[in-house]
Amino acid sequence: MHNLEFFNRNEARDFINKNNPMAIIPTGSVEQHLNHLFIGMDINSATKIAEDLTNKFSKNTIFYRPLSVGIAEQHMAFPGTMTLRVNTFIGVLTDVVNSMIRSGITKILFINGHGGNTEPMRTAMQNINLEMKGLHSEIDTSEVRTHVDYMELLDQDSKIDIRYTSYWEMHDPNFIKKVINDPNYPGHANEYETSVALHMFPDLVDKEAIKIDPLGTSSDASEEKGKLIYDDIIEKYSNIIQEMLT
Repeated sequence: MHNLEFFNRNEARDFINKNNPMAIIPTGSVEQHLNHLFIGMDINSATKIAEDLTNKFSKNTIFYRPLSVGIAEQHMAFPGTMTLRVNTFIGVLTDVVNSMIRSGITKILFINGHGGNTEPMRTAMQNINLEMKGLHSEIDTSEVRTHVDYMELLDQDSKIDIRYTSYWEMHDPNFIKKVINDPNYPGHANEYETSVALHMFPDLVDKEAIKIDPLGTSSDASEEKGKLIYDDIIEKYSNIIQEMLT
Protein backbone atom coordinates (compact mmCIF):
# COMPACT_ATOMS: atom_id res chain seq x y z
CA MET A 1 0.00 0.00 0.00
CA HIS A 2 1.27 3.46 -0.86
CA ASN A 3 0.68 5.62 2.22
CA LEU A 4 1.54 9.25 1.52
CA GLU A 5 2.90 9.76 5.02
CA PHE A 6 5.60 7.13 4.59
CA PHE A 7 7.11 8.46 1.36
CA ASN A 8 10.06 10.78 1.46
CA ARG A 9 9.70 13.81 -0.79
CA ASN A 10 11.59 12.28 -3.72
CA GLU A 11 9.57 9.06 -3.53
CA ALA A 12 6.30 11.01 -3.42
CA ARG A 13 7.28 13.13 -6.42
CA ASP A 14 8.47 10.16 -8.46
CA PHE A 15 5.42 7.99 -7.68
CA ILE A 16 3.00 10.79 -8.58
CA ASN A 17 4.84 11.74 -11.77
CA LYS A 18 5.21 8.15 -12.95
CA ASN A 19 1.82 6.71 -12.05
CA ASN A 20 -0.60 9.67 -12.08
CA PRO A 21 -2.36 8.07 -9.08
CA MET A 22 -5.70 8.84 -7.53
CA ALA A 23 -6.00 9.41 -3.78
CA ILE A 24 -8.28 7.41 -1.52
CA ILE A 25 -9.09 9.33 1.66
CA PRO A 26 -11.20 8.07 4.59
CA THR A 27 -13.27 10.30 6.86
CA GLY A 28 -15.13 9.29 9.98
CA SER A 29 -15.54 10.16 13.62
CA VAL A 30 -14.38 9.43 17.16
CA GLU A 31 -17.57 9.00 19.16
CA GLN A 32 -19.53 6.71 21.45
CA HIS A 33 -20.93 3.51 19.92
CA LEU A 34 -22.99 2.25 22.86
CA ASN A 35 -21.27 -0.29 25.08
CA HIS A 36 -20.45 -2.98 22.56
CA LEU A 37 -18.48 -1.09 19.87
CA PHE A 38 -15.33 0.98 20.24
CA ILE A 39 -15.22 4.77 20.05
CA GLY A 40 -13.10 4.80 16.88
CA MET A 41 -15.41 2.54 14.87
CA ASP A 42 -16.35 5.09 12.21
CA ILE A 43 -12.90 6.32 11.23
CA ASN A 44 -11.30 2.89 11.49
CA SER A 45 -13.91 1.12 9.36
CA ALA A 46 -13.56 3.75 6.63
CA THR A 47 -9.77 3.58 6.96
CA LYS A 48 -9.65 -0.20 6.59
CA ILE A 49 -11.84 -0.07 3.48
CA ALA A 50 -9.63 2.68 2.01
CA GLU A 51 -6.45 0.77 2.85
CA ASP A 52 -7.74 -2.47 1.38
CA LEU A 53 -8.73 -0.70 -1.83
CA THR A 54 -5.34 0.99 -2.01
CA ASN A 55 -3.72 -2.43 -1.70
CA LYS A 56 -5.98 -3.81 -4.43
CA PHE A 57 -5.09 -0.96 -6.81
CA SER A 58 -1.56 -0.50 -5.53
CA LYS A 59 -0.01 0.76 -8.77
CA ASN A 60 -2.52 3.54 -9.27
CA THR A 61 -3.64 4.74 -5.83
CA ILE A 62 -2.27 6.52 -2.81
CA PHE A 63 -3.73 6.48 0.70
CA TYR A 64 -3.95 9.43 3.07
CA ARG A 65 -5.88 9.91 6.32
CA PRO A 66 -5.90 13.63 7.17
CA LEU A 67 -8.08 13.52 10.27
CA SER A 68 -9.92 11.11 12.55
CA VAL A 69 -12.44 13.53 13.99
CA GLY A 70 -15.73 14.38 12.30
CA ILE A 71 -18.96 16.17 13.15
CA ALA A 72 -20.36 14.46 16.23
CA GLU A 73 -22.03 17.11 18.37
CA GLN A 74 -25.02 14.81 18.89
CA HIS A 75 -22.80 12.38 20.82
CA MET A 76 -21.10 14.87 23.15
CA ALA A 77 -23.04 13.68 26.20
CA PHE A 78 -20.66 10.70 26.27
CA PRO A 79 -17.00 11.15 27.36
CA GLY A 80 -14.42 10.24 24.75
CA THR A 81 -16.41 11.68 21.86
CA MET A 82 -14.60 14.28 19.77
CA THR A 83 -16.24 16.74 17.39
CA LEU A 84 -15.31 19.45 14.93
CA ARG A 85 -17.34 22.47 13.94
CA VAL A 86 -18.83 22.11 10.46
CA ASN A 87 -16.74 24.97 9.07
CA THR A 88 -13.56 23.45 10.49
CA PHE A 89 -14.32 20.05 9.01
CA ILE A 90 -15.15 21.43 5.57
CA GLY A 91 -12.13 23.73 5.71
CA VAL A 92 -9.77 20.82 6.32
CA LEU A 93 -11.26 18.80 3.45
CA THR A 94 -10.99 21.77 1.11
CA ASP A 95 -7.37 22.40 2.01
CA VAL A 96 -6.49 18.72 1.68
CA VAL A 97 -7.99 18.56 -1.82
CA ASN A 98 -6.19 21.76 -2.83
CA SER A 99 -2.90 20.37 -1.52
CA MET A 100 -3.40 17.11 -3.41
CA ILE A 101 -4.11 18.88 -6.68
CA ARG A 102 -1.09 21.15 -6.24
CA SER A 103 0.97 17.97 -5.79
CA GLY A 104 -0.33 16.57 -9.07
CA ILE A 105 -3.08 14.28 -7.75
CA THR A 106 -6.28 15.36 -9.48
CA LYS A 107 -8.52 12.33 -8.82
CA ILE A 108 -9.68 11.93 -5.24
CA LEU A 109 -12.18 9.53 -3.66
CA PHE A 110 -13.43 10.20 -0.13
CA ILE A 111 -14.79 7.18 1.75
CA ASN A 112 -16.88 8.28 4.72
CA GLY A 113 -17.70 6.15 7.76
CA HIS A 114 -19.82 8.52 9.88
CA GLY A 115 -23.45 9.51 9.37
CA GLY A 116 -22.97 12.94 10.94
CA ASN A 117 -20.54 13.85 8.16
CA THR A 118 -22.92 12.93 5.35
CA GLU A 119 -24.83 16.13 4.66
CA PRO A 120 -21.94 18.53 5.36
CA MET A 121 -19.71 16.50 3.05
CA ARG A 122 -22.31 16.32 0.31
CA THR A 123 -22.63 20.11 0.30
CA ALA A 124 -18.87 20.60 0.67
CA MET A 125 -18.00 18.29 -2.21
CA GLN A 126 -20.20 20.19 -4.65
CA ASN A 127 -18.46 23.43 -3.75
CA ILE A 128 -14.98 21.90 -3.58
CA ASN A 129 -15.37 20.46 -7.07
CA LEU A 130 -16.33 23.84 -8.49
CA GLU A 131 -13.68 25.72 -6.51
CA MET A 132 -10.84 23.38 -7.45
CA LYS A 133 -11.79 23.30 -11.12
CA GLY A 134 -12.05 27.08 -11.08
CA LEU A 135 -8.64 27.43 -9.46
CA HIS A 136 -6.74 24.74 -11.33
CA SER A 137 -8.38 24.33 -14.73
CA GLU A 138 -6.86 26.15 -17.67
CA ILE A 139 -10.06 27.43 -19.23
CA ASP A 140 -10.85 30.54 -21.22
CA THR A 141 -13.71 32.46 -19.60
CA SER A 142 -13.67 35.37 -22.02
CA GLU A 143 -16.80 34.10 -23.79
CA VAL A 144 -18.69 33.10 -20.64
CA ARG A 145 -22.00 34.96 -20.37
CA THR A 146 -23.87 33.17 -17.52
CA HIS A 147 -23.06 31.06 -14.50
CA VAL A 148 -24.55 28.07 -16.36
CA ASP A 149 -22.02 28.55 -19.14
CA TYR A 150 -19.25 28.73 -16.56
CA MET A 151 -20.29 25.52 -14.78
CA GLU A 152 -20.60 23.67 -18.09
CA LEU A 153 -17.14 24.85 -19.05
CA LEU A 154 -15.73 23.61 -15.74
CA ASP A 155 -17.40 20.23 -16.19
CA GLN A 156 -15.59 19.76 -19.49
CA ASP A 157 -12.30 19.50 -17.60
CA SER A 158 -11.76 15.76 -17.10
CA LYS A 159 -8.52 16.07 -15.12
CA ILE A 160 -10.10 16.99 -11.78
CA ASP A 161 -12.44 14.30 -10.46
CA ILE A 162 -13.42 14.48 -6.78
CA ARG A 163 -16.01 12.04 -5.46
CA TYR A 164 -17.50 11.19 -2.10
CA THR A 165 -19.72 8.47 -0.66
CA SER A 166 -20.44 6.88 2.69
CA TYR A 167 -19.62 3.19 2.49
CA TRP A 168 -23.11 1.99 3.43
CA GLU A 169 -24.47 3.82 0.39
CA MET A 170 -22.69 1.35 -1.88
CA HIS A 171 -25.25 -1.42 -1.50
CA ASP A 172 -28.20 -2.26 -3.69
CA PRO A 173 -31.40 -2.12 -1.57
CA ASN A 174 -32.24 -5.71 -2.53
CA PHE A 175 -28.87 -6.85 -1.18
CA ILE A 176 -29.53 -5.16 2.17
CA LYS A 177 -33.01 -6.68 2.44
CA LYS A 178 -31.48 -10.14 2.09
CA VAL A 179 -28.74 -9.56 4.66
CA ILE A 180 -30.03 -7.09 7.27
CA ASN A 181 -33.24 -7.42 9.31
CA ASP A 182 -33.05 -3.99 10.96
CA PRO A 183 -35.38 -1.50 9.19
CA ASN A 184 -33.26 1.39 10.56
CA TYR A 185 -30.29 0.55 8.33
CA PRO A 186 -27.55 1.65 8.55
CA GLY A 187 -28.29 2.87 12.07
CA HIS A 188 -25.74 3.58 14.78
CA ALA A 189 -24.14 0.55 16.44
CA ASN A 190 -27.12 -1.40 15.11
CA GLU A 191 -27.22 -4.72 13.25
CA TYR A 192 -25.45 -3.40 10.13
CA GLU A 193 -22.58 -1.60 11.84
CA THR A 194 -22.14 -4.29 14.47
CA SER A 195 -21.89 -6.92 11.73
CA VAL A 196 -19.24 -4.79 10.00
CA ALA A 197 -17.33 -4.56 13.29
CA LEU A 198 -17.58 -8.30 13.94
CA HIS A 199 -15.93 -8.91 10.58
CA MET A 200 -13.35 -6.10 10.60
CA PHE A 201 -12.54 -5.76 14.30
CA PRO A 202 -13.79 -8.86 16.16
CA ASP A 203 -11.47 -8.32 19.12
CA LEU A 204 -12.91 -4.84 19.71
CA VAL A 205 -16.54 -5.94 19.96
CA ASP A 206 -17.95 -6.63 23.44
CA LYS A 207 -20.20 -9.58 22.66
CA GLU A 208 -21.64 -9.68 26.18
CA ALA A 209 -22.71 -6.03 25.92
CA ILE A 210 -24.62 -6.83 22.73
CA LYS A 211 -27.06 -8.80 24.89
CA ILE A 212 -28.07 -5.63 26.74
CA ASP A 213 -27.97 -3.24 23.77
CA PRO A 214 -30.55 -0.53 24.58
CA LEU A 215 -31.46 -0.26 20.89
CA GLY A 216 -32.04 -4.00 20.73
CA THR A 217 -31.02 -4.54 17.11
CA SER A 218 -27.37 -5.58 17.28
CA SER A 219 -28.32 -9.05 18.57
CA ASP A 220 -29.05 -10.00 14.94
CA ALA A 221 -25.53 -9.02 13.89
CA SER A 222 -22.97 -11.64 12.85
CA GLU A 223 -19.49 -11.92 11.41
CA GLU A 224 -20.95 -13.75 8.41
CA LYS A 225 -23.21 -10.79 7.61
CA GLY A 226 -20.24 -8.48 8.07
CA LYS A 227 -18.21 -10.45 5.53
CA LEU A 228 -21.02 -10.25 2.96
CA ILE A 229 -21.31 -6.51 3.57
CA TYR A 230 -17.55 -5.96 3.34
CA ASP A 231 -17.20 -7.93 0.10
CA ASP A 232 -20.03 -5.95 -1.48
CA ILE A 233 -18.48 -2.64 -0.40
CA ILE A 234 -15.11 -3.57 -1.91
CA GLU A 235 -16.73 -4.70 -5.16
CA LYS A 236 -18.78 -1.52 -5.54
CA TYR A 237 -15.88 0.80 -4.72
CA SER A 238 -13.63 -1.16 -7.09
CA ASN A 239 -16.01 -0.32 -9.92
CA ILE A 240 -15.86 3.39 -9.01
CA ILE A 241 -12.07 3.36 -8.80
CA GLN A 242 -11.72 1.61 -12.17
CA GLU A 243 -14.03 4.21 -13.70
CA MET A 244 -12.04 7.09 -12.17
CA LEU A 245 -8.72 5.65 -13.31
CA THR A 246 -9.85 5.27 -16.90
